[in-house]
Amino acid sequence: MGEILGIGLTHYPGPLVAPEQWWRLLYRGVETGKVPAALFEDRQRWPEAMRAEWADDQGAAAAHAHKARLMAGFQALRRELDAFDPDFVVIWGDDQFENFRKDCVPAFCVYIFDELISRPYGAGRVTFLCDGNVWDIPADTEMTVRGHPAGARALCGALLDNDFDVAYAYETRHTTGLAHSFNNTLVFLDYEREGFPWPVVPFHVNCYGNQLMDRAAGVAGEGTGELSPPSPSPARCFELGRTAARALAASPWRVALIASSSWSHASLTAKHDSLYPDLPADRKRYSELCNGGFTRWGEIPLAEIEDAGQNELLNWICLAGAMTETDQRFETIDFIESHLFNSSKCFGVFPTN
Repeated sequence: MGEILGIGLTHYPGPLVAPEQWWRLLYRGVETGKVPAALFEDRQRWPEAMRAEWADDQGAAAAHAHKARLMAGFQALRRELDAFDPDFVVIWGDDQFENFRKDCVPAFCVYIFDELISRPYGAGRVTFLCDGNVWDIPADTEMTVRGHPAGARALCGALLDNDFDVAYAYETRHTTGLAHSFNNTLVFLDYEREGFPWPVVPFHVNCYGNQLMDRAAGVAGEGTGELSPPSPSPARCFELGRTAARALAASPWRVALIASSSWSHASLTAKHDSLYPDLPADRKRYSELCNGGFTRWGEIPLAEIEDAGQNELLNWICLAGAMTETDQRFETIDFIESHLFNSSKCFGVFPTN
């Protein structure tokens, strides 16, 4: 019988660049017209906590403190992985108009490969409007990602056998290889670039749903401003996670299931003019994680998630379904709130039974 470890983390791209550059993600919203320029300039209209983060240094000191907590979270989870030593890891992440574009956008997609090349180190230019990275290495530096084709095929087959019409892909088309949700997860769990020894099965979830052709495609210069069809529902993501856990628990493998996302995104919270995230909604989700209420996350209306800018929470809902199936409880590593740095971030582990 297989064993399963559950992990939740963020793929917020900040740690790719110097903290002094992090404010530029907010400014990118101004340049794309999503954040009103007048609102960005009139900081007296910002929440008090956001003004405190901005301070008189464009948020540099707050960014350094934020990064320290992020790195502590990643290091703690890397220790959990080292101790568990899985046969492979499954990462639930989202593709933001990276590999899946106008020709096909699947609700779910399992990647099946022996090995592929990603180039995750140049994201600063698009995301933070700056060149360079914290390692001072060329933007096109390659990262080899080893897959687990047997595990990927078995997982995909089990889901198809249980009426989940998941897609699968044998290669990527994006110039950086995998989508940044997967790339950043692997980079941050190996921040010193000493090696990530476990095979990986990336599992795409179309979290952006109705915002794909507006927000995500807009970053690529191909936005249409129109609403796209919706993402898969929380109920569907939850049940997919349950089915995946049953299949893997019956397998011969030790598997780490990783949900990769921040929660409410300022860039997706229209009711706040894309300036800051919905922190009360994130606190509610965090409380549910801690008190066992995540077992009902499949009941959350999709409209509630979209209103809170929590689109990427769908990755965590897949994990919540899996952990409900295996009756594993959540243990907090950290919950980090921020108005200025686009999103709340949660780190935690569901230990094996």
